[in-house]
Amino acid sequence: MFWFSSKRASPDQPASAAAHRQLLSNRYQLGSRLGEGGGSQVLEATDLRTGQQVAVKLIQLPADLPASQRQEWTQRLHREAELARKLDHPDIVAVYEAGLQGQHAWLVMERIRGADLSRYTQRHLLLPENLVLHIGARVAAALAHAHAQGVVHRDLKPANVLVNLATGLVKLADFGVARTDDAAQTRTGLTLGTPAYMAPEQLAGAPASAATDTYALGVMLFELLAGRRPHQAATLGELLQATANQPPAALARLRPDLPAPAVAAVEQLLARRPADRPAQLDAWAGSVAALAAVMTRLLAPSSATSL
Repeated sequence: MFWFSSKRASPDQPASAAAHRQLLSNRYQLGSRLGEGGGSQVLEATDLRTGQQVAVKLIQLPADLPASQRQEWTQRLHREAELARKLDHPDIVAVYEAGLQGQHAWLVMERIRGADLSRYTQRHLLLPENLVLHIGARVAAALAHAHAQGVVHRDLKPANVLVNLATGLVKLADFGVARTDDAAQTRTGLTLGTPAYMAPEQLAGAPASAATDTYALGVMLFELLAGRRPHQAATLGELLQATANQPPAALARLRPDLPAPAVAAVEQLLARRPADRPAQLDAWAGSVAALAAVMTRLLAPSSATSL
């Protein structure tokens, strides 16, 4: 969902007229639409108390939703907003408030001006490897902070990491499917997240954990470095089989120019057994940030792109 685009919504893509006029929670004046998808849309808004520009995610609820389920939605939104407020980290998108109004659930979030990493997974747009590792280190540190608070992201992928190469911004977004590390929250039988970035044990039905976030980070970095994922398949069934039974593609073969320590750092994240993945992502982040710094010095001035 491209609510973090650096470009303003075009005139032919306004929010609905009703949304433009709507004052949300007697505080947020809704404005231009920034993105949409999956039964929701994200609007730019002005906080009339502070004058701050924010992003408001509106989730359309069924018109015939019973009162009991509306109450469940309300409780869930407030729980997730409270969860998000625990994540006080410079590289995590801030969530300010949540609630229900009319037929919409809503979340008020930090307004980000940048782009998501998905564009940089295309082979003709790959970022310099030192920059990929630098971003990976910052995302890992953000995840380590979340894990220390008992929060698992569950849906880490390039589309949920926002960057602005000019300003040095890196933001981990969309903890909307995150839950506290509580067994009571994992009994719904729902599979959350994006299969291509899920760890083998998660695809087999195990609950999401810090280790599955770690694996997803490995898939994302592999894709940013190689322009493809470590497991590729035409169907979900084939993906499940490949992830369960086949080792990841060899990054060193796909990118023979990469330094061996960079390859090893990504391979650590992609270990099949959760126990073999880095147990402390903050320590992994520190070592990879140092490696990225060394690579930057070696690459300069051939690589002008920086963050």
